[in-house]
Amino acid sequence: MPDSQILLRGEVGKFELQIPPIFPRERGIILGDRSNDPTMFPELSRQYGSLRRFDPARSEEALLQDIAEDSLPYVVADNVLQHCPRLSVALTNWIRAVKPGGLIAIAVPEQVSRSGRWALSLQEPSVPEHHANLLELAQTVCHMATVERISRRETPSTLGIGTAQRTAGTMLDLVLRKRSRTLTPVQSNHSPEAQTLAKVAASAIAARGLARDLSEFHAILDSGVRQATVVDLGRLYLMYQWVQRSLLLTGDCIEVGSYRGGTAKLVSELLLRRGIEADIHVFDTFAGMPDDLAPDEIGLKGTFTETSLAQVQALLGNNPRAKLHPGLFPQSIPPELGAAQFRFAHIDVDTEKSVRDCLEFIYPRMNGNGVIIIDDYGHPECPGATRAVEAFFADKPQHIVQMPLVSSAVVLMGC
Repeated sequence: MPDSQILLRGEVGKFELQIPPIFPRERGIILGDRSNDPTMFPELSRQYGSLRRFDPARSEEALLQDIAEDSLPYVVADNVLQHCPRLSVALTNWIRAVKPGGLIAIAVPEQVSRSGRWALSLQEPSVPEHHANLLELAQTVCHMATVERISRRETPSTLGIGTAQRTAGTMLDLVLRKRSRTLTPVQSNHSPEAQTLAKVAASAIAARGLARDLSEFHAILDSGVRQATVVDLGRLYLMYQWVQRSLLLTGDCIEVGSYRGGTAKLVSELLLRRGIEADIHVFDTFAGMPDDLAPDEIGLKGTFTETSLAQVQALLGNNPRAKLHPGLFPQSIPPELGAAQFRFAHIDVDTEKSVRDCLEFIYPRMNGNGVIIIDDYGHPECPGATRAVEAFFADKPQHIVQMPLVSSAVVLMGC
């Protein structure tokens, strides 16, 4: 696809003296149907760029999959985002292509988008289907980039109809700066919806405590679980109950995707406190997510790195039957587990390939009445996990039960 080379000059004397080039003599990419008005993004004053014309009918090209990771000084997406099928996937792929410290500058029309898939707003507390709040969208990628600026501006007149069908009116500008290191994405736990669910779960658990002794559950949480997990209280309580269901069965327990070991600690402590003779096998890279990710999983790259094998070993050190297996699954499976049987399995690996690999190994080794929990099933930012589960169980007799929380599913082998 031919590119047109242009220079974003900035207003003479206003920005050129104040803003040095981000990466001198390097060219970014401008997605759109025209070279930009340089006053739109003063942050990009004096930056060279290549115009890549955008066709809404070929929105997949906007993901820049042909561009190497960490290779561009910046990406500008002018009147493009609202045409992308999945907004967060577009954002994460633009961030992927930019160097650490580089900028992602986005301009979209506010609310009205006659030809786009989405209409975007800035401050609406709740939006209907196919509408999105740009500030909330930016928060979904805050583990990858910081928000430099988000603002409104008025376009004075119709700018002409190009391939992206530009119209006059209010535009929203969003400028992100790529982090030098990706953080673990736990911001979804702080969304209004998640906070509401957390309050409901806490209230329900408290009410249950009036009729049933939950001191064991709270003691287990205080044993190190709370500090070592990003899993919310509601899911922890459900896991506690599902592990309880498996205690009368035969077989070991297995967890793939342990991060800091919080949920493995919950399982381990329950086995110890009930005197259950069973191993718990814990698999993780203990170094973050693998690099083999689909385009709609790019936002997970470099996440969950704030852990170590030694840290999880220390957390589970009071259980001699806790077996830790570092490395990529399934390559990290020891030969002796080929003949294992599992009463309880927890799969928390986020990506399509990893979920599929887990199910292919674990499912045929499950006790006939065992329990499998698949975290991230149904999570909007982990679509691969849902795809893998649906495809795997398409020809299986078991029914997938989605939990009424942010995400997760339970498979009861005997049902």
